[in-house]
Amino acid sequence: MSAPAGRAGRFALMSAGAALGVAASALAFSALWPGSAPAPEPARLSAGDAVAARAVVARAQRLVSVTPAQLGYTLRVAGPLPGIRGRTDTAERTITLFVSPNDTPSVVAHDLGHELGHAFDARYLTPAQRAAYLRSRRAAAAPWSPGPRASDYRSGAGDFAEVFALCHAAGTIYRSRLAQRPADACSILTEQARAVTLR
Repeated sequence: MSAPAGRAGRFALMSAGAALGVAASALAFSALWPGSAPAPEPARLSAGDAVAARAVVARAQRLVSVTPAQLGYTLRVAGPLPGIRGRTDTAERTITLFVSPNDTPSVVAHDLGHELGHAFDARYLTPAQRAAYLRSRRAAAAPWSPGPRASDYRSGAGDFAEVFALCHAAGTIYRSRLAQRPADACSILTEQARAVTLR
């Protein structure tokens, strides 16, 4: 399901203001919806560093049970972007990971899993499913989408993306501030969202 027409917003997981309230170890993601403001540009990598970054992403992809192609998205790799680890563009159907050649595959796998969660949300979740998810997380009053300067980690969409990453990516990272880390991440997702092969 695509984002509702006329609803243009930007998931900005961390902004300069929000970063003060988020632990330094928490990395940022963003999701772009049709009509969003232009995004900042990532650092340019040397040819050698670009090859190394792509190799890290290739190893990370083997740690994730869902591929961007299964959701109709294309994966792109770019150099690091301060404050942002990944971006999902729902209009262009692209996921961009901002990767340093020094990143570890397990961290990048979580980054990819998080962005895949945003992509799944945009394409498949209904308003009723989003409301049910928030109730299951004991956060029924929380907004699904963060405001332009709010942390994604405190929104329903960001929490869903983190839980989706826990379910589908090997690793132990969990950055949501909306609700506690679930004991069994896959069990609180919809049947379609927890399936290894999405149809």
